[in-house]
Amino acid sequence: MSFSQGWDAGFKSLLIYVGVVFFWLIFLERHFADPGTSVLLMNAVGIALGLGFFLYRRRICRAERAAAAVEVAALLAEDR
Repeated sequence: MSFSQGWDAGFKSLLIYVGVVFFWLIFLERHFADPGTSVLLMNAVGIALGLGFFLYRRRICRAERAAAAVEVAALLAEDR
């Protein structure tokens, strides 16, 4: 994963977290009796979704890099 890919995935993960916070506060907060429990669950869900997205993008980037390495090796083998 290059720096720019990591930056992009990290920023999108942050946006996912912020989106979860807004969604939670608008639609789900009122269903909890204890605000502390709501905030704890909101943070857990936001972090889990953001981290899950980041790890997914990391796995995709590694697979793309491995495929590119195989393609380059095949092209170099043709030139010999």
